[in-house]
Amino acid sequence: MCTPQAFLSKNDNAHLLHPITEFRTQEKKGPRIFTGGKGIRLDTIDGRSVIDGFSGLFNINVGHGRTEIADAVAEQMRKLAYYPSFYGFSSEPAIRLAERLSKLMPAPSEIDHFLFTTGGSDANETAFGTARLYHALRGEKSRKKILSRRWSYHGITRGAGSATTIPLYHMFSEPDPLHVPVAAPYCLRCQFGLKLHDCGLRCVDSVAETIQKEGADTIAAFIAEPVFGTGGIIPPPPEYFQRLADLCRSHGILFILDEVITGFGRTGTWFGMEHWNVYPDLVSLAKGITSGYLPLGAMGVSRRVYETIRDQSPQKYPFMIGLTYNNHPSSCAAALANIEIIENEGLVDKSRQVGAYMLERLQEVFKDHPFVAEIRGLGMLASVEFANPGSLDPVGGRPMAFTGAVVGRCWEEGLIIRALWENVSLAPPLCTTPAQVDEMIDIVRKAVESVTRKYI
Repeated sequence: MCTPQAFLSKNDNAHLLHPITEFRTQEKKGPRIFTGGKGIRLDTIDGRSVIDGFSGLFNINVGHGRTEIADAVAEQMRKLAYYPSFYGFSSEPAIRLAERLSKLMPAPSEIDHFLFTTGGSDANETAFGTARLYHALRGEKSRKKILSRRWSYHGITRGAGSATTIPLYHMFSEPDPLHVPVAAPYCLRCQFGLKLHDCGLRCVDSVAETIQKEGADTIAAFIAEPVFGTGGIIPPPPEYFQRLADLCRSHGILFILDEVITGFGRTGTWFGMEHWNVYPDLVSLAKGITSGYLPLGAMGVSRRVYETIRDQSPQKYPFMIGLTYNNHPSSCAAALANIEIIENEGLVDKSRQVGAYMLERLQEVFKDHPFVAEIRGLGMLASVEFANPGSLDPVGGRPMAFTGAVVGRCWEEGLIIRALWENVSLAPPLCTTPAQVDEMIDIVRKAVESVTRKYI
């Protein structure tokens, strides 16, 4: 008789597609099936308990098994599970969430209107369309291009995927030509071969050169993550964002911050922008907004952008940007309950404090390792980047061979982390304790030691 695990594994291989997964390997190894979770731990169908050291995909901020969110969603679904918000229709959870976010946003940003999406990709798509509409209504229809930085990840739909500049995502599909890549503040791998304290932020000067080359009157917006996420968890130099925002505004280019990963306490502040006191014209949110309990994203716009669209749109011409599940009542109810947990349990402060401890422990454990090129992080985001000694080439000469092996060993020892190119990266839930950080880092240390022996 077929066991439940065998039945599910067989039908997973037969019918289910897994994103960012190599199909032949998947069919050979089969799925890793989860059956439950509590706090930072997950239960597997074969009886294991593993630590979620990456919060799913950077997003399970409050941890697993929060019945408060499930209860809030169930209560909302019993009343009104869903109705579209086109044509002025609305619902209480969407209204309350928009009002709540307007108060959470730093006041100088003046971001006070929101459209709720289903995730980060469509939040960014919506922001791009809104930026182009803003300029068109001001008589600048030629402003259509979007600038984004190398090593960025902004999603995988057509526009958001084109703003994503990590090469692997474009092996078989060229980016939209209206998207223009610019230099990144990836100081370890500076494309200009400079060192931070002597560079004068050459990467920002390069953006200015790109704007001149493309023509400022053709550029609608610049989008940036406060901290590179999928690109390797890379915080910027201290003065970088202020220079960049000033540059954009001097050319009339709207500034979009992609806070999909960095929002809702992940970096130790409610939003990543607060670390540098830089305020965008538009912001995209997702992931931690519901901690993954239901799909939800958001685009927020500043008062100036909103009023321009409101006042300069032709009479009777509606805001022609919308998807079926915008402002979804049940997902907004999940977000409200999630935000309440973050507030009530002080998870933003815990993220800052425990995140600083996590980075300190990583530096303590790995600072003298012969393959470590850099250790970096902010809040509950951290990476250890590995490279061959004396160069920035991948350890062993093959991309992700070393880091992928470390991640594999960690899984065997009961810890989920992620290889972000040549980085071993952690992003645990914000409710993680210092003792749990020690447990995770001890597993990573043993995994790195084990894999290192193969290369020395």
